[in-house]
Amino acid sequence: MLSVAVKIETACGTCRMPIPVNTLAGRVSCPTCGRPTSIANDLWQALLREPLYNGPRLLPKEVRRSSAGKLSVAHIRRAPSCQGCEKELPAASIGEVLDQAMLRCDRCAVQTWVRAVPTELAGALPNITHLVGEAPTRLAGAPAPQAEPATFPCPQCGSPIAFDGVSRACTCRFCGASVHIPDEFVYRGQRKVVAHWYLCFHPSVTVRAPAAEAVAAGLFDWEELPEAAVDAAGNLYCAATQSRWFFDENGRLQQKIDHVLWSLDPSLSIRWLQRDRPEPVRFLGCVKDMLVVLGAGSSLPLRLSSTTGNPVEDASFAAPSIELAEIEHRLLACSPDGSLLFQKDGKLRRVAPSGAEMPVWPNSAPRNEADDEPPWSLKSIADCPVAVPSSLTGMHFGPDGSLYLQEADMVARFDAIGRKVYCVELGNNSADRRSLSVGADLDGRVYVIRSDRLVRVGAAGGQNVLLLVERDALPRAKMTIAACPDGSFWLFGEKGLAWKFAPGGRLLFASEEEPRPKNPTVDEVVQQHVESTMEMLKVRGQAEVENMQRVYREVSRRENVRESRIGAVSWILGLVFIVALVIAMELRC
Repeated sequence: MLSVAVKIETACGTCRMPIPVNTLAGRVSCPTCGRPTSIANDLWQALLREPLYNGPRLLPKEVRRSSAGKLSVAHIRRAPSCQGCEKELPAASIGEVLDQAMLRCDRCAVQTWVRAVPTELAGALPNITHLVGEAPTRLAGAPAPQAEPATFPCPQCGSPIAFDGVSRACTCRFCGASVHIPDEFVYRGQRKVVAHWYLCFHPSVTVRAPAAEAVAAGLFDWEELPEAAVDAAGNLYCAATQSRWFFDENGRLQQKIDHVLWSLDPSLSIRWLQRDRPEPVRFLGCVKDMLVVLGAGSSLPLRLSSTTGNPVEDASFAAPSIELAEIEHRLLACSPDGSLLFQKDGKLRRVAPSGAEMPVWPNSAPRNEADDEPPWSLKSIADCPVAVPSSLTGMHFGPDGSLYLQEADMVARFDAIGRKVYCVELGNNSADRRSLSVGADLDGRVYVIRSDRLVRVGAAGGQNVLLLVERDALPRAKMTIAACPDGSFWLFGEKGLAWKFAPGGRLLFASEEEPRPKNPTVDEVVQQHVESTMEMLKVRGQAEVENMQRVYREVSRRENVRESRIGAVSWILGLVFIVALVIAMELRC
C-alpha cells in the first residue's frame, strides 16, 4: 500500500499560537486557548494538492513542503506506523477497515485511529482510501475513547466533580458550589505538537502520480492544438494528432502520423486511450454518456461511448441534410440534447441526431427566416436569434443549455429557450480566431481567452480577469479551452502544453512540469541517423582494416613458411651435392 505522511500546522486567529492540525476535520481547536478554527473543504483541497499528486512520485523519506492560507504542510512518502513505537502497521489490517476502527499496536499497545475516507471528502481526496493516525476528535467523527470519566476537584470541599467533556459549568453534589472547569483542565493531555498522519492510496496508484503517468504515456505529445471537451462528471476528453520521424529498413526518412483520442478522470488518471484512429478530429462534444465526434473531412458525426471510446452502434447519427464538412469547428456547437448548431450563410442552423434539420430555438414562434436581415453586431441581436453577424468568431453550449456567441470584442449569452441574458464587451485584446476560446460551467459562467488574459463573465454579465500573461506565466500564443461544470478549466497550447486550473485560477496541473520521454524532431532524427550511419561506417571501416591486416599477416606468414621451406630444400640439395662430390672423388682416387 502506497501512503504519504503529512504534518500540518496553522496559527490560532485569537491567541496567535501554533495549532497542530492532526485531524482532517472542518474545525480544529487551539490547545492554548481552546478557540476553534474552521478549515473549509476548498482549503483542504488546496492544502493537500501537493501530497495527493506529487506524493507518490517522491523518493522514500524525501520531504516536501507547501502551504495554503495560514496552513502549512510537510509530506513524506512512507508507510503508516504506530504513533507510540513507530512500528509499521499492517497494510492488510488497514485495508479491512470499512468505516473506522482503532488498531492496537502489538508491540506497545498504543491505539491508532484508522478510518475510510468519508463520502463528503471523496471528491477532495481522489485515489485515497483510508486516513491513518489522526488524533481522535469528535469533530472528525472519531469513536469515543475507552477511558474512565474525568473528575475535577471542587475548589471548596475537594470532592470529585464528574466532567462530561461538554458542559463547563458544574455543581458540586456535596457542597452545592458552582464550579467552572478551567481551560487548563479541559485541554490537558491533548497533543500540543504537530504529528504525522497518513493518506493511504488506492492499490492502483503506483510510485508514479496519475498526472505523470498520463504525460509519460505520451498523451500530451501533439504539435497543433487538440480538440477537447469535458462531461458533467468532470472527465476530460481530448483528440490530437501526434507524429514521429524515423528511417525505415531501406534507409528512407518516414513520418508516422497517429490520431489519438483519450480520456482522463478529474484526478488525472487515464480512463482509456485509443490510437491509430482513421482521421483527425476537428470537433468534439459531450452528450450525457456519449461523445459526438466529427472527423476532419467528414459530414457524418459519430457517437462514441464516453466510458470506452468505442462507437455506439444503436445511437449513431443519420446522414445530415446539410454538408457539415464545410463548417468551421469554431462555428459548430453541440447542445446537451445531442443536436448540432452551426452557422451557415449568416444564419444559425440546427441538426437533430436523426440528421434532419430542426428549429434553432425550442417552442419559438414560427417565423420566416428568409426575412431576417443579418445584424451588424451581437448588440443588435434580440431573443431567439436566427440571423447572426458574419463577424461571429465562436459559439459554445454550456452544460445548462445556454448558448454563447462570440465576436472579436464581445460575447453574448442566450438561455436554453433563446432569451438574451446579456451582451458584454471584452476589450480590444482579441484572441486567435482559429482556436476555440469559449467555455462555460454549470453555473452559467463563461470563460473567454484573450490575447494576454483569460476573462470570466458571470451568469449576469459581470466580468473579472482570472489569468494574465505577465502575472501567471502563460504563453502569449494560440490556445483553446475546455471548462468543467464545477468552474475549473483546462487550457491547451501547441507542442503538448496543457494546464488545469481551479475555479479561482489556481494552477493544478502543468504538462511541461511532468517528466516525459522526448519526441525527437525531424532534424534530430536525421542527425541521429547520420551519426549512427557514420558510426556504422566507422565500425565497418575498422573491421575492413582489421580484416586486411589479418590477411596481410596471413600472406606474410605463408610467404615466410614458403621461403623457409625453399631454404631448407636448397640446404638439403647442397648437402647432397657435396656428399656426392666427395664420394665421386674418393672413387676416382
